[in-house]
Amino acid sequence: MFGSIYTALAGMNAYSQGLNVISNNVANLNTPGFKVSDPLFREIVYRQIQESEGSGGGLRPQGAGVEANAAGLSFGQGELRDTGNDLDVAIDGSGFFVLEQDDGSYRYTRAGQLTFNDDGILVERTTGTHVLFNSTEVGNGLFDITDFRSHAPKATNTVMLSGTLARTSTSATYELPTLTVFDSAGTSVALRGRFTRSSDDPLSWTVELLGSANTVLGSGTIAFNQDGTPAQDRNSVTIPVSGTGVQPFDVIFNFGAVGSYAGVSSPATSTSSALQMLKQDGMTIGSLTGTSFDEQGQLKLSYSNGQIKTVGKLVLAQFENPEQLKALGGGMFTMKDGAQEHLGQAMVSGIGRVVGRKVEMSNVDLTRQFTDLIILQRGYQASSQVSSIANELIQTLLAMDAQR
Repeated sequence: MFGSIYTALAGMNAYSQGLNVISNNVANLNTPGFKVSDPLFREIVYRQIQESEGSGGGLRPQGAGVEANAAGLSFGQGELRDTGNDLDVAIDGSGFFVLEQDDGSYRYTRAGQLTFNDDGILVERTTGTHVLFNSTEVGNGLFDITDFRSHAPKATNTVMLSGTLARTSTSATYELPTLTVFDSAGTSVALRGRFTRSSDDPLSWTVELLGSANTVLGSGTIAFNQDGTPAQDRNSVTIPVSGTGVQPFDVIFNFGAVGSYAGVSSPATSTSSALQMLKQDGMTIGSLTGTSFDEQGQLKLSYSNGQIKTVGKLVLAQFENPEQLKALGGGMFTMKDGAQEHLGQAMVSGIGRVVGRKVEMSNVDLTRQFTDLIILQRGYQASSQVSSIANELIQTLLAMDAQR
């Protein structure tokens, strides 16, 4: 009889703990990276009772109710929600972001809400913990964006031209009015190109580069094959560029590959000239304008001069068994004693892909939580009812004893 009361009390304690787990799950419905916990129950056996010989004479366990042994974590995928933040990232598949504590220990999370702190270090936004990052300069470590806030200028080395130079036109001269190049300081230099066909050979042209004061900075000659494609060793000219406020540099003007029509050509039937600058490899100084992560977790930096630089990638952790992790709160996890993580990168060795501008939300299924809540409430009520009935029986026995 008294054992029934203790059994009922054990049930109420266990179901109360289960209700706490459910309430915590529901409270974290909108917590990024939160993983739902499932209350685990097990039977309590506190002694073995000798059965009668007629029943076999063996030992029979005597139960003492139930206990909530632990709360198992479910690492199912949560919804990937778009945030529009360039530094928010989510993992589609298995894996964890790695956060390095001040003492060198690691924490793990699925909540990829990242930002740069005041010192320029890539950190997790809510805790300010450093994000483990891999770069060619330092390997696995921290990432400091300070040295990447601007992109160095570059002097133009090669200008690629395309178009047509007329072989039979009555005009033997053609001028390209705009050729913009850059010196080593990133200063733009406006030039003009003048092309003059040889009176003796219509396949040969003189190329002159004109400065701002209409002065000839340099010249050279190019030539074409009979089919109109650039000739061997005559398809480019190198001309020095200088001027007031300009650091002198040489520019190679390339008219296309030998035997190819992809650059400048001079077909036999061409009667008019039209050239354009296809591209040039110089650039002005650029300031950082944007950041983004690709599927492999690589951080790409965009600059105002049109350049994009890949500076490294996020380090992700993989575990053979999620049971090796222990929840710390806030979507953070730590390894249990004896566990071992495998560090790698996205889309390698079974680790999922990284999705930029999104965060993984909680994997709490509200419908299931309310269903479990009803079950646990009924279990608590049943345990409470057992306790009440046992108490009534004891009171009845005491009353009967008093009447004897």
